[in-house]
Amino acid sequence: MQNPFKYYRIGSLFFGSFAGLIIILFGIVIWISYHYSVKEMVNKTSYYQESILNGLNKQMAIQARDIEEISLAASRNNGIQKYITGIDDEYTRFRTATDMTSDLSNLAYSIPIIYSVQMYLDNPPASEMQGPITYSDLQNLQNEKWYTSVIDSDFSWIGQHTITTFRGDIPVVSFARKIYDTNGEFKALLVFNIKAADLEALIQGEDQASNRILLDSGGRPIISTGNLSVKEYSQLIEKIGLLSGKVDNQWSMKYTDSFIVWSKPFNSDWLILQITPWNDLTKESRMMATILLSIGIIAIVIALLITLYLSKQFTKPILILTKGMNDYPATFREEQLPSDYHNEFGLLFQGYRRLMNRIEELYRSLEEQHRRQRKAEILALQAMINPHFLYNTLDQVNWMAIEAGQEQISRVLELMGKMFRIGLSNGESVIRIEEELTHLECYMEIQQIRWGEGLTFTTEIPNHIKEYYIPKLTFQPFVENALMHGFHGRSTGSINIAAYEIEDDLLFTVSDNGVGIRADAEMNKKRKTGGYGMRNVRERMESYFGHPYGIEVDSEEGKGTTISIRIPKLREKSI
Repeated sequence: MQNPFKYYRIGSLFFGSFAGLIIILFGIVIWISYHYSVKEMVNKTSYYQESILNGLNKQMAIQARDIEEISLAASRNNGIQKYITGIDDEYTRFRTATDMTSDLSNLAYSIPIIYSVQMYLDNPPASEMQGPITYSDLQNLQNEKWYTSVIDSDFSWIGQHTITTFRGDIPVVSFARKIYDTNGEFKALLVFNIKAADLEALIQGEDQASNRILLDSGGRPIISTGNLSVKEYSQLIEKIGLLSGKVDNQWSMKYTDSFIVWSKPFNSDWLILQITPWNDLTKESRMMATILLSIGIIAIVIALLITLYLSKQFTKPILILTKGMNDYPATFREEQLPSDYHNEFGLLFQGYRRLMNRIEELYRSLEEQHRRQRKAEILALQAMINPHFLYNTLDQVNWMAIEAGQEQISRVLELMGKMFRIGLSNGESVIRIEEELTHLECYMEIQQIRWGEGLTFTTEIPNHIKEYYIPKLTFQPFVENALMHGFHGRSTGSINIAAYEIEDDLLFTVSDNGVGIRADAEMNKKRKTGGYGMRNVRERMESYFGHPYGIEVDSEEGKGTTISIRIPKLREKSI
């Protein structure tokens, strides 16, 4: 990734950096403000709604307890018990029914929330058209939609349903209780009906727009308010696992796009749940964030204008200086720079003036340097004759040795000529590894002529590695050091050169079986033999390649020395 501070104008970078920093900081402030305001709003709303629901739950529990107690008292009424046991006398049945109706009416009127009372029994008496008490045959109980919810228990609350009266169909919530005779046999069902609107008003409280639902101890929906259906409430309760005990230790939670609060005191059989859309809950926080954003945009615009002005003031002297630097090479005339800057820009202008004066002095000296260079070139051309003189002289001495029958001296002279040509290499600092090995093989052949069969030399270098390049005269100083010091006083010796590939690097080893050197011996110690050459190789490696390339020495006294040379793969003459 490119560093923008190396490629873009300073003014653009200055303006862009400060503008971006301001925008990021302001965005962070807006996000933190919105996040914590929403969090605080949720906590307060949760506490407030939970308190309200607890109060409503207590009120509902009181009303429900009154109805349950009245239903229990009614189930034990003497008139009802006498009627359900069966009376053969028609007049007595009529009087008992009248008393039963009167008693039930009194119970119904004692609690205003009770709208009517229904009683299912065998041989029901006639019902009053406009009275709160109605009778139905017990056989008709199976035709009611809520039959299954009451048949398996002695008493139960029935969720919202509709009853037919002389005023029409009325939505109600009911409480049903079974009535048994003295033998414990089920004889009748007493149902107390409560207007759904009255119960809605009770659980809705002062918040007319709230979405609330009332459930009994078995988790069955009783009544709901708001714009959600009972089915939607039930599905949501099932998804969050409210009735399965998954959230027993909570009283509120966020689920998808809704905030849910519920109340179920330990001494109550009722659960009241309220659902608030998340957007409604965070409306004020979003409004505050919008106001902050509007103020922030205005502040950012003002800050950007100030930043733009400051960036121009900072970059103006730099632009003047760069213009002068660009114009000077074309006109060779110094740009008139401002002199009223007394800060770092003034120091830059002064430094540029001194630099221009120095450049003018250098231009004046160019002619003199050019004259000297022409003279040096002539001398260099003359010096080129010397290597040719050396080659020709060695060639003549070689022919003289051949004529004298000195074949070994002739071979030595021939090898020396080849070594000189490779060593000079037309002034090149790097040569192919194949040429370096040829140079070393010539040197070793000369040494083998002197040593005889006591000196062995082997190479383990793959052919494709020989195509790479290496600084010339890299191996010869180490081989020479082995001959002069490792094999000193001996008539035999073995030298091996090997090459290995390590990713994009090459590792060469020069190993001998000589006497070895101390581990702390200085490779750069000046001496007339191998020490100077080895130090020269080390310094060239450091100069060409740097760390981690270079030379390592591994030696053990009496067992030999291994020199490791690590260089990068050079596919061309790049140094």
